[in-house]
Amino acid sequence: MNNVIDKDHIIGFKEYLVNNGYSKHIIPIYIRKIKRFFEYKDSAFLQKKDYLKLKQYMIEYVDEVPQISQKALVQAAIHLYYYFITGKYFLYRMSLKNYDLDLNIELEIQKFRKYLKELAGLCDSTIASTSSTVKYLLYSSFPQKDFLPQKILFSHVHIFISKTLSHLSKESKKTIIVRVRNYIRYLEFSYGLKSEAILKLPMTSPVWKRSSQPKYLTNIELERLFSSYDRKKSYGIRDYAIARCLSDLALRCSEVSGLSLDDFNWVEGTITIKNTKTHSQRTLPLNSCTGKAIESYLLHCRPNTIERTLFVRYKNQKGQSMGTSQIRNTIRNAAIRARLDNFTGAHTLRHTVAKNMINNGIGLKTIADVLGHKSIETTLIYTKLNFTQLQDVAGIWPEDRL
Repeated sequence: MNNVIDKDHIIGFKEYLVNNGYSKHIIPIYIRKIKRFFEYKDSAFLQKKDYLKLKQYMIEYVDEVPQISQKALVQAAIHLYYYFITGKYFLYRMSLKNYDLDLNIELEIQKFRKYLKELAGLCDSTIASTSSTVKYLLYSSFPQKDFLPQKILFSHVHIFISKTLSHLSKESKKTIIVRVRNYIRYLEFSYGLKSEAILKLPMTSPVWKRSSQPKYLTNIELERLFSSYDRKKSYGIRDYAIARCLSDLALRCSEVSGLSLDDFNWVEGTITIKNTKTHSQRTLPLNSCTGKAIESYLLHCRPNTIERTLFVRYKNQKGQSMGTSQIRNTIRNAAIRARLDNFTGAHTLRHTVAKNMINNGIGLKTIADVLGHKSIETTLIYTKLNFTQLQDVAGIWPEDRL
């Protein structure tokens, strides 16, 4: 590695961050991420200004970064550094600011959102992400402000996926496809329009035959996770209780953040989950480990507050409810402390619960009820357990044809 080149570039990159108003907290983090990138590849190509090779190395490097190693920060640092070196963006990010307001599209999105809420029964966060994707699709497909629903063609989707969103991972592209399919179903329902070419895209996001099995934790890894909490401190007690809710009750992070003191029936030993993705509540038994963890938190370290939400903040806005992202961060930080390479996010714990229930002979209907799924089909897809049947319905992902 050419240390002289590295040093000069690092100094220049730091000055660039300072001059562009980046915080004192984030600058050293970005600098560390770039230094680690230099350790990944010999940086002599910088002297040759071989930016094509630089971009290739960056893509390879980001792909190899584990999810638990602050991948988002690595990507942000890489993108900024590439712009600092080349004056060009690492990737093209679509922005609605690039387009003039189209009232016909805005009205269409309002109708689509109403459909998603009232007929599809999706949660608010899914409605927001789905409608946002469709808005990008429509604005990019009709820049001349000539949008009409009947003009939507497969070619629009083809361009949107293969070019406009070319920087996304395979999994993200699959998610986008599902959102677009939701819009095509809406067109059929609302206008009687059909697009067989688009509707032939796979119904679900993964291609099951090719996709890997969902990540889950072994019993030893779960113990390592629980042991990573310092339960002599208030933070450790609270965050341990959060982990028990995620791992014992198979809750989503949004469901944990929405738990209220009023959701517990301590006499019967149950908890009612109300803030659900499917807008339907479910009541679950509260086992002793979960109950004791929550009890310890309530008795010893929950701040005095009029807030009825179970888990609240300690520092900024002390006593106020913890949001979904804060709940998620507590479990991610614990996974990093426990060095769980198999951990890909809080949903890993839901996969673990589903796997353990299947292994114990519990039926899919019961598992669906625990996980809060509306249909057993969703549970089967979620757990990916019956691979023989799933192979029969696996198709060719359209990305192979784009």
